[in-house]
Amino acid sequence: MRRMILAALRGHAGRYVAGGLAIMLGVAFVATALMVTNSASAAMQESVAAQYSRADLVLTAQGEPLTPAFLGKVSDIDGVGSAAGVVQGTLRATYPGAAHQSNVQMTGLPADPALRWQQVSEGRLPERVDEVAVPENLAADKHLRLGSVLTLHLTQDQGQDQNQNRDQNLRVVGTVTGGSFVDGMSVVVTDQAMRTWYTDLIYTEVLVKAASGVDPTELRGRVATDVAGAAKVQTRDERVREAVASLTGGVDVYGAFLLGFAAIAVFVATLVVANTFTILLAQRTRELALLRCIGAVRGQVFGSVIVESLLLGLVASLAGIGVGVGLATIAMELLSRSSLGLPPGGLRLTPTGVAVPLAVGVLTTVVAALVPARRATRVSPLAALRPDLAPAPRSRAGVVRAVLAAVCFLGGVAALVAAPRTGDLMPALLVGMGGGLLSFLGILFGAPILVPALVRLLGGISGRLGGVPGRLAVGNAVRNPRRTAATSAALLVGVTLISMMTVGAASVQGTLHQTLDTQYPLDLAVDGGSTALPDGLVSDVEKIDGLEGSLTVTSAGVRAGSSGEGLQTYASAVDPAAVRKVFRDPDGIDGLAPGTAIVGPSTAGQLGVHDGGSLRLRGTDGPGIDVHVRVVSNPNTPQLLLASADLARIAPKAPVTGVWAKVAEGADGTRVAVAAQELVGDNDQVSLQGAAVERELYDRVLDILLLIATALLAVAVLIALVGVGNTLSLSVIERTREQALLRALGLTRGQLRAMLASEAVLIAAAAVVAGAVLGIGYGWAGTRILLGTVAGEVNLAIPWDRLVLVAVIALTAGLAASVLPARRAVKVAPAAALGDE
Repeated sequence: MRRMILAALRGHAGRYVAGGLAIMLGVAFVATALMVTNSASAAMQESVAAQYSRADLVLTAQGEPLTPAFLGKVSDIDGVGSAAGVVQGTLRATYPGAAHQSNVQMTGLPADPALRWQQVSEGRLPERVDEVAVPENLAADKHLRLGSVLTLHLTQDQGQDQNQNRDQNLRVVGTVTGGSFVDGMSVVVTDQAMRTWYTDLIYTEVLVKAASGVDPTELRGRVATDVAGAAKVQTRDERVREAVASLTGGVDVYGAFLLGFAAIAVFVATLVVANTFTILLAQRTRELALLRCIGAVRGQVFGSVIVESLLLGLVASLAGIGVGVGLATIAMELLSRSSLGLPPGGLRLTPTGVAVPLAVGVLTTVVAALVPARRATRVSPLAALRPDLAPAPRSRAGVVRAVLAAVCFLGGVAALVAAPRTGDLMPALLVGMGGGLLSFLGILFGAPILVPALVRLLGGISGRLGGVPGRLAVGNAVRNPRRTAATSAALLVGVTLISMMTVGAASVQGTLHQTLDTQYPLDLAVDGGSTALPDGLVSDVEKIDGLEGSLTVTSAGVRAGSSGEGLQTYASAVDPAAVRKVFRDPDGIDGLAPGTAIVGPSTAGQLGVHDGGSLRLRGTDGPGIDVHVRVVSNPNTPQLLLASADLARIAPKAPVTGVWAKVAEGADGTRVAVAAQELVGDNDQVSLQGAAVERELYDRVLDILLLIATALLAVAVLIALVGVGNTLSLSVIERTREQALLRALGLTRGQLRAMLASEAVLIAAAAVVAGAVLGIGYGWAGTRILLGTVAGEVNLAIPWDRLVLVAVIALTAGLAASVLPARRAVKVAPAAALGDE
């Protein structure tokens, strides 16, 4: 049998390519996910451990703050060689050449040099209050070099000088790198500087080094006793494990994200491998039958197929691991350059990262070959010498399958509908995921019934348009329902998930936009409060590139009430026609016109007015006016908003105190906000508000996630289309005599190619139609679950252009999958094919 297996592997090497490619891609996904997760976690651990590399014990706050007095108490404990506090804080500073202030995170340098972990790449560590060392990445980003000066802005509640705010110039004396995770985010100053800038200094941690000859474990017990629960005392290794566990949650999420798509790829690859072995065994029917005739038992035939699958899985898995190493190396390089907060670090190969993908690939291949191998042993030697007939589509098992599919699908749909009603997000997600998997499992169970029905429905169109080849393609596609369903199932998984991600992202985006429009109706608002804006600032803001429209806001103090003197309040005024062009929520300004005022809920309560009532307004000088009241529920709408003409009547000298603007569709909201911030600069009397940045952030995150998910799922679709080609190849093998007879009756080579192409397109089209419908349903259900607890109304958004693009790509790829099988079919002469049996 060993020689037969080796001969089969050599003789059918080309047929193994499709299955081997599928397994290789699936294993590459698994290997990449594991290697990236392990490497990122290892890099994180090394980075965190660097901060504690010279300490034996680490104390963190538990019962009381870690003050300098507490540090002194720890230093006096018998057996403590040295102790130093680590303090971190955020202050406002201005970088050289910058127009506005920025938040800067600072880390105090441990006073005891024996406990310092920072690694200097250039220059030295700070020694004085007016010196600072900066991380390399910050130096490159802000164009800092040795001798550069950044200005620290200290307020009264920070510095010891209580009489006035003051600035502190800090000269860059060095750059630090790689010593610790915090070194990549914080500038380093002396401990004395932090004591000077903060009146009430609190350490985040206290590092302790044991005296010479003192056992750290014994010292730990002594320190824990002396601090009496005021702080948590841990060894260096314990502290590192705890810190890494708190920081690697994001890494674990990335790993789970990748493993989820790897599982999809492996599942699809299993279907393709099963089809591959079905084709191989169909080609070798006579060969296996002759082996049975000369004495080979069923077990030997079964074992030979399993050994072939084992060897195929081993070779493909090793190739997949090699591809995974390359992808993981690229991923680690990209992660180290990204803003995800991961420290730099190369690829770390671990036994788990190699053994698990190898086991997954080999096991998947063997499992996929079990059913084809078992089916091959069921055929008697004499029956195997005759052409294989397609199984009957109707059977008792089909009825059982249909009932089971209906139960699973309806149960899953019920869970999806009920999930948002659980109230909390996590239970809703668990119920929704379970319902989605159960309902999709029902679809897969019912695929032998669903897919042929779709093929017949779609075939009615192709039969009229494609003539004889089109009608023949329909019959061929539904001849073996289980095989057609298995082939389309692989493509169905990919199309469903891509459609789900596309519809879900669009629905989440639309819902978040509507929520932002309602809660924060202005994209950009430059507000001077009660202070007039400089004329130059107003004109400059209105000229910012990317704005669709803008208007000026005038404001003045008024007295408002239903009668009499009323209450002193503040009124803003805009042009009613212009505000509708920049306000994203029409309900927030509905009714604003000369003679009608918009009143917010809190102001309406203070004034004692209600919707539809009247309000008396008076300025500091000039006549009063009566206006109708329109009360709005949104607290973010101005509390008293008038038409410009009304405010001009009671406060003719009201200054321009604000500018409202709307970001144009397609413009970068972040760039617009940054440009406005640069214009506002350091003016503390002018604030910058609006939802443009939040809107842009949501859009970018969703676009990135959608792009990543689509790219990953595209690999699954590619694997699935390999399966479509495999099925057509098997169809060509099984119908050799039939195709020859058709050729003899006048079917041309072109018509034979058209028949096979139509068959491939019909299978792909059935998967596309079912996948698109399921994807829309799952995307809508997922959006309701994710946002149902935070958004009152969830909008269904279907991006038809993207779904059409997915359909076109899938159908085109299905057409391409028919090229090689069709080429193989037309090469066989009719006479030779008729004599084949």
